[in-house]
Amino acid sequence: MTATDTITDTEIPTTLDGTLENVKHKYRISRANKIVRNYSVLSAAMGAVPLPPLAMGLILSNNLAMLYKLSSIYGVKFRKDAGKAAISSFLAGCGTVSISGRLIWGLSTAIPMAAPVISIVTTPLFGAAATYAVGHLFIQHFESGGTFLNFDPEKVKGHYAELFSEGEKLAEGEELAKA
Repeated sequence: MTATDTITDTEIPTTLDGTLENVKHKYRISRANKIVRNYSVLSAAMGAVPLPPLAMGLILSNNLAMLYKLSSIYGVKFRKDAGKAAISSFLAGCGTVSISGRLIWGLSTAIPMAAPVISIVTTPLFGAAATYAVGHLFIQHFESGGTFLNFDPEKVKGHYAELFSEGEKLAEGEELAKA
């Protein structure tokens, strides 16, 4: 071994720490993504409940449970009130009114018997997409060192809409269940 092949003591901890941190980061992201995927699939199932208000309540509760799990991965103190406020803000902005609500309302005026059938089809899609979007927003927020106290839903509504659209595409293609 030549002098250029030796590793100094100061290089070992830096390399090991850097590698260890990188592995921890990848593992944390992998776990967080798996949690979001699983809760998104569960939200889709909850959306199939034939009573829309009950389905929405179940989806909201499922989202809060997901945020609790994500916060534990990132070591962030869970704040149920802040989580509810964030989720409610997103649901109000991009919620059922934007997808199934308009469709159901429009068709129920034309074909009253179609509304329940459309609701059973669209609410699971909505539930999966909304859960996917909320989960990925919070992963990004927690990754950047954020907490529930400094999360501002107003600042990320545009990004939520993009993630919601991505979640819809995944749910429509049944990619969530396959992953």
